[in-house]
Amino acid sequence: MNGGWAKVKQAAPYAGVKERTFRKWLREGLRYSRLPSGTVLVKYSEIDKFLESFEVGESCVDQIVEEVVSDLS
Repeated sequence: MNGGWAKVKQAAPYAGVKERTFRKWLREGLRYSRLPSGTVLVKYSEIDKFLESFEVGESCVDQIVEEVVSDLS
């Protein structure tokens, strides 16, 4: 599936979000193509890249936990 294209209605569930949120992502920089008919198409690989840009590594989680614990002390 990652090699293909999807319309917004199919792409939003793939990403695990509602269509409204997905359209917001398009405005925020998720790459897409607009056909002459106005249809918006997004590559599955672009959705994956967009979501991976928000990936939190284990070291980031550890740092957040340490900051919260130190604030409680």
